[in-house]
Amino acid sequence: MDVRSLPRTPRVLVGKIGLDGHNRGAYVVAHGLRQFGIEVIYTGLRQTAATVARAAVQEDVDAIGISSLVGAHVSIVKKLRKELEKLNALDIPITIGGIIPPEDFAELKALGVAKIYPPGTEVKEIAEFVFSLVREREWKCAVPGTLKGPRLDQMNLVGTSCSACGRTFFPKRRNCPHCMDDAHVKEVDLSRTGRLQSFVVTKAAPPGYSVPHAQGYVSLGDTGPTLFTLLTDYDESTLQPGSLMELKCVETGQDVNNESIISYRFRPV
Repeated sequence: MDVRSLPRTPRVLVGKIGLDGHNRGAYVVAHGLRQFGIEVIYTGLRQTAATVARAAVQEDVDAIGISSLVGAHVSIVKKLRKELEKLNALDIPITIGGIIPPEDFAELKALGVAKIYPPGTEVKEIAEFVFSLVREREWKCAVPGTLKGPRLDQMNLVGTSCSACGRTFFPKRRNCPHCMDDAHVKEVDLSRTGRLQSFVVTKAAPPGYSVPHAQGYVSLGDTGPTLFTLLTDYDESTLQPGSLMELKCVETGQDVNNESIISYRFRPV
């Protein structure tokens, strides 16, 4: 993988938490990741979970890599997640490598560890995971070309904007349906929030459709388009026109290659 093909340079924090003084493995991984073009921040020995969490947030890293060779890996991860939670940064993936017994893998995964690297892991494998965090994923959308983003909770609807007449459209258009201009049309990310204009709750439907379900018109931002969309996570007794709504992307099924198909809904904020 050539780092130049990525939208930006990945950043990783490599850290040692606690009194573990075995740092050779951390040095090897840090050096190897740099050889792959990844920017590495190494915090050094005998750090606390709090200092590592703060450094990860301050440096805006894509992942945290913890080296553990003294059997304290479960305790370390628990403390680190607690500190990340204080900083509202639980979205930063935690990886851990070193002497990790296989019987602890399930517990570490349950604690939210994204990857575990036991002895013998090649740096190339670690680098590929880091690249995957930065690489723009190609999603299979129920309506092709409508969504993009690295993760489901970071998706955006994609539309087109015409600078000639100032209108924005969804889904994307090859030219402007209003002025028929194609020279001033460009792809834009649409607002993730909007106002509910009207809605209906369906309580009877043909076989294959779950009920009850709500559908409505949501106007995006101040000047964005109005979408007809399914609604989710709503309370029928409080849902009303004018409610502030936000985008939620969900997996709706799988294609013939067992790849997830995603679609969008809107829910009350």
